[in-house]
Amino acid sequence: MKSLPILLAALLAIPVPALAGDPVKIDVYLGGELEQTISLAGANATAKLTTSKAPNATLEFHLIAPEPLIFEVKEVIAGSSQEEAAGRVVLFKTGNSFDVSEIKGSKFRNAYVLVRHD
Repeated sequence: MKSLPILLAALLAIPVPALAGDPVKIDVYLGGELEQTISLAGANATAKLTTSKAPNATLEFHLIAPEPLIFEVKEVIAGSSQEEAAGRVVLFKTGNSFDVSEIKGSKFRNAYVLVRHD
């Protein structure tokens, strides 16, 4: 009887491929300025971004679910011994924003703010 809730909780933790028909867009801000807008479309879509303000850093995005918008973001620093920083972001509706410094357990070197684009 107790195993059913544990099984359901385990199944909910498994990433499910997104079935997005329309691309979702995310504005990436660094230092308060818009750096770029990325689009993620389709199941397991990925995108990489290198900004002019942080040329040695690459942001990688991986779409998990289109609604609510759930994606994994990872920062990789070239030539650094520091481990990459990664975490999941959830943006419920257009205009919602998320500061990557809020991701617990990860230390992003750059202060990115991600905003869900319409």
